[in-house]
Amino acid sequence: MIPPSNPIKIAIIEDDAILREELSQFLQTHQFKVYEANNSLGLNDLFLITALDILILDLNLPGQSGFEIAQSIRKTHPQIGIVVLTARTALTDRIKSYEYGADIYLPKPTPPQELLAAINSIARRIIKSKTNSWNLYAKSGRLVSPDGAHKITLLPSEMLLLKALSQAPNQYLDSDSICEILLCKSETDIVSKRALENVLSRLRKKIQPLLEDSERRIIHSAWGSGYQLYLPLSIIDD
Repeated sequence: MIPPSNPIKIAIIEDDAILREELSQFLQTHQFKVYEANNSLGLNDLFLITALDILILDLNLPGQSGFEIAQSIRKTHPQIGIVVLTARTALTDRIKSYEYGADIYLPKPTPPQELLAAINSIARRIIKSKTNSWNLYAKSGRLVSPDGAHKITLLPSEMLLLKALSQAPNQYLDSDSICEILLCKSETDIVSKRALENVLSRLRKKIQPLLEDSERRIIHSAWGSGYQLYLPLSIIDD
């Protein structure tokens, strides 16, 4: 099971504030960490601050529809579980939800225990994945191997790089975006691409000796302009 320090993170994307709050309180009583947004812009803000595990998604939303959000998230964050919870119950809506990336479709109103069962079903898959992941403790800057046998102390720039890549769509960022993130969080005025390469080199030297030969891919150059994270990683807000 996932320890209390690393709970399943759920985002509720629902423009009905009362329903959103009721769902949030219910799920928090079952030890989930819950975030809220009322549209796609709010969801984008959530992705900037944390790595989400499951979305509870309404279809009728201001701006982008739930269909559009599901389709986009399935492409950029394929590991996320998506539960569509909507008052739209036509067969065409159910089929379209699955075609656009939903894992589970539930009509409103759905009994809370049925919603909980659906979330737990997805959470079991995510928990299995997390047990094979390295754990990054975001506040203390510790990187711990899946079996807990190896602990690495990271420099702030190394921790920021891993965290930024893990939360990015497809775990990819271009070099300029990474430099901008490091610059915003550092005390220096300039973060160059050469400095970024030095951070990457240090990370590889720290992590690669602890990996099996078949698992040596950590962070690779991608598409000639940026970097992609291959190390399975879970972020823990310690």
